[in-house]
Amino acid sequence: FLNSAGKLVGFDIEMANLLAKELGVTLEFVLIDKQKMTGQLKAGYCDIIMSGIAITADRAQEMAFTMPYMDNTLAFIVEDHRRGDFNSREAVQSLDSPRIGIPNVPYYINRVSDYLPRATLVPINSPREFFRDRGEDLDAFAFTAEGGSAWTLVYPKYTVAVPLPDTVAIPMAYPIARGDQKMLDFLDTWIILKKKDDTIERIYDYWILGRGAKKKDPRWSVVRNVLHWVE
Repeated sequence: FLNSAGKLVGFDIEMANLLAKELGVTLEFVLIDKQKMTGQLKAGYCDIIMSGIAITADRAQEMAFTMPYMDNTLAFIVEDHRRGDFNSREAVQSLDSPRIGIPNVPYYINRVSDYLPRATLVPINSPREFFRDRGEDLDAFAFTAEGGSAWTLVYPKYTVAVPLPDTVAIPMAYPIARGDQKMLDFLDTWIILKKKDDTIERIYDYWILGRGAKKKDPRWSVVRNVLHWVE
C-alpha cells in the first residue's frame, strides 16, 4: 500500500527490493490483474509476482510456484462491532444466511462454501472493492488474517476475526512462468536463506505484527489478541 509520503511499502515490497538488490538488477513494479496472472507471466509482462499469492491446485497447474515463504490464516474482515459474530466456528455457523464477500478464486470459494454451507458467497475482485463499494451490503469479507490486518490500518472501522479453534493455514508463495527451473531453484534457495537468517521474520514482525511502530496503546490485533503470536 502507499504510505503517507505516497511511497509503495509493505512486506512483499521490502522482499522484492531485497531480491532485486541481491540479483543486482533494477526493480520495476507493475500492476497485475489476478485474473490474468498466468498470461502476464507467460507474455513477459513481469518476471515474478510478489503480491501475497496463495498456492492453490488450480494455480499450480498454470504457474510455477516457489516454496512457501509463510503460511497465512483464513479469517473474516468485519466491522468492529461484529467481531463476536465471527470469532468462533460456532458463532459463524449460527448466523442465518450471512452474505460473505470472497476473493474470486475457486480455492477460497470452495473452502468457505464447505465451512459455511448456508452463506451466500459474493465473489469480489479485490479487498479494495469490499472496503470502498461493498462493505455496507455484506456481513464480512473472507480473506487472510495477515493481509486483512494491513487493510484495517487503512480502514480502521474494520477488524479481523479468526474463527477459533480450528484455524485454516494458507501457504503463500511467489509465482513465475513455467519453464524456468534455474530461476525457480534460485528463488527456493533464496527463500531458505531469508528464513534461516531471520530476514523474513524481521520483515514480518515489522509489516504484519507492527513491531517497531511508534504508538502509545496498541490497537486490538488479530495476531496479538486472537492468535497470540506476540505479547
